Amino acid sequence: MQTAKFVVCLVGYVLLCVAMVACGPVKAGVAKVDGTLPVGTPLAGFNHGARRVPHWPLPHVTDFTTFMTGSTGALNPTWTKALILDDGETRVALCTFDGIGADGSLSNMARDIAEDMGMVTPRENVIFSGSHSHSGPGAVSPELLWALAPATDFLVPELQIALATSMATAIIEAEKNMVDAEIGISIGQLANATVNRRAKISPYLKTDSIDPNVGVIRVDKADGTVLATLWNFAIHGVCYGPDNMQFSSDIMGGVCDTIEAAVGGVALFVNADAGDIDPAPGVCDNKPNFAGAPYMAKVILETRAKAPVSKTLEMATFSTVVPFGNTDMNITLSRFNNCTSGGPLDICTICEFLRCDENAHLPDNYVEQNPIFNAIKFTIDNVTTGLVTMPGEALMNLGDWIREDLAAMHFDQALLFGYSNSHMGYFATPREYDIGGYESQLTFWGIGTAEKVRESCKMVASKVASA
Repeated sequence: MQTAKFVVCLVGYVLLCVAMVACGPVKAGVAKVDGTLPVGTPLAGFNHGARRVPHWPLPHVTDFTTFMTGSTGALNPTWTKALILDDGETRVALCTFDGIGADGSLSNMARDIAEDMGMVTPRENVIFSGSHSHSGPGAVSPELLWALAPATDFLVPELQIALATSMATAIIEAEKNMVDAEIGISIGQLANATVNRRAKISPYLKTDSIDPNVGVIRVDKADGTVLATLWNFAIHGVCYGPDNMQFSSDIMGGVCDTIEAAVGGVALFVNADAGDIDPAPGVCDNKPNFAGAPYMAKVILETRAKAPVSKTLEMATFSTVVPFGNTDMNITLSRFNNCTSGGPLDICTICEFLRCDENAHLPDNYVEQNPIFNAIKFTIDNVTTGLVTMPGEALMNLGDWIREDLAAMHFDQALLFGYSNSHMGYFATPREYDIGGYESQLTFWGIGTAEKVRESCKMVASKVASA
């Protein structure tokens, strides 16, 4: 746990004291590394269709698969990318990769490898975020619940090491590419690109119940040429369905490609509160060119252009582990209305095999239980932006809560980094949890799960708010 620009004073007990420093000149570096894994690697995100072995739960073992079928090629590379920001006192690494989520063991392995390679950025200031493409690599996580589902398949160590190495390499290359830079952060509105997929079952939601906020971190070289464009938006990477057997960065990668072709530099995507948010009809048409990509890129670039740039930046950071404890899955017919036939995750079959009770208090080797939460405060020309990480899939209502909390702390803007540092399933808010459905069934810590995530985000944000 570390707080940059905070001093710990011991006066009979631990007291956190804020130490203010002057803004420093911005330095930044960016890198983009091909992280595509070998043909035959399973694709994570769907547990049905062509992805699952025909006679599940009977395995069909290959070099890389057990309960899932292997990939047959790549529609486009799945990238790992890193953006390093340094204000002269504090350095952070914002790292993305085209995968279903940032598994905690994978993220920690990438930090270890990067440190062995000479990483300068403090490991507690390194944030890994999965894009949530449902056509990214599986077999890179040890969590047994996802493997048995099957949605990721069993861990293959050589695949995990290969992906972690590409993630670490992106950090090292970005550090080597550090130059004097200018930075700006802006929040725009991106409508008509997404829909709420729970509108069909929830009386509280409509199709247009989405998070339209698109956050853009604009980084330019000192001469004004584009270095990087990081965009933060809520959308599921499901343009390719369960019958696709080829790697793809999905619609988010298509938008990044469009941005890079238009202005240059490296475009990085970080997902937000996308737990119940899908691409809107038509957005995925004309794959792999994606009919919606030009429109989405246009809005992102307009938001980028509105961000006033500065050669000075001040950052404050905080990182800590928040123990969640054993799962409390509340497996009842009211939430798993097709539980007797297996349910979308086949959790009932799994529990029959494990002989678990209806609350399924699974040990930590089945799903992550000790996630890292990060907060960063960016101050640029007296405008403050609060960034918080969420270790899984927040539903849109939870995103609204967290934005409200950051506004109450007097942050001028907010960035919500979902699918970051860990992947602990969905975070359904209480009323959506009671309604049931897929997102409720994969909310693993009971009806208070989303509130625990909210409180954790508030806690880390409060540590940097007054810096």
